[in-house]
Amino acid sequence: MSFCPGQQDAGSRPLPARSRFALALAPTLSARQRARLRPWLVALAVAGLAAALVALALHQIPLRARIALEADVRARLSSAPVLAIGDSITYQAAPRSLCGEEVLNAAVPGDKIDDLVSRAGSLESHLQPARVVIAIGANDAVKPKHSIAEWRTLYREIISRFPGSQLVLVEVNPVEHGRSPYADMLDQTYVAQQNAAIRAIGAETGAVVVPAPQSVSTTDGIHPSRAGALLWRARLFSAACR
Repeated sequence: MSFCPGQQDAGSRPLPARSRFALALAPTLSARQRARLRPWLVALAVAGLAAALVALALHQIPLRARIALEADVRARLSSAPVLAIGDSITYQAAPRSLCGEEVLNAAVPGDKIDDLVSRAGSLESHLQPARVVIAIGANDAVKPKHSIAEWRTLYREIISRFPGSQLVLVEVNPVEHGRSPYADMLDQTYVAQQNAAIRAIGAETGAVVVPAPQSVSTTDGIHPSRAGALLWRARLFSAACR
């Protein structure tokens, strides 16, 4: 079967619009003009190939790692004065602005306190936020690998990465047991100890503490429903924007 410029066989990808335009234009040009155009066509092809390879590479990166990478890139480019870090609850519920200031949501679903310890320094150096919202802990309460004393030490280490920032510490939401197998794996006693540690650290550092509600509407016992996310934000606004 003959193949014409710009034609697409059943297994091929469509050519980018700029490449189709250049191929369509080529027959109308003189040999000298085509010679001048050739380096640009090569550059377009190389750029298109590079973009395709980057897209393929990103697609093959696990979702959590890709979200963390995107957060790091956005921190490098952003000038937002407020940084929000945490897990999937923060990722879902953090507002776009807090007290009238833009928020960069750098939360990563599945993150535990160790993950924030490893990422906090990089985020601070790129963004240098005036205010940091820290909302972490639910995933650490699933078959906890840290004693509460160790967890408290790691939490303080995160805080130490933001020496010039006003801190807003969000307590861990209560769990609705019986809603999902994962929710049933969370140790509610450990959550209570986490929240006591957060309150103690807030008192030590002068940070704003956002208290956990008595109950919360969720989709699976852990992740807030739309109403639960609205409550999460309302608690944050009430504590941070006095």
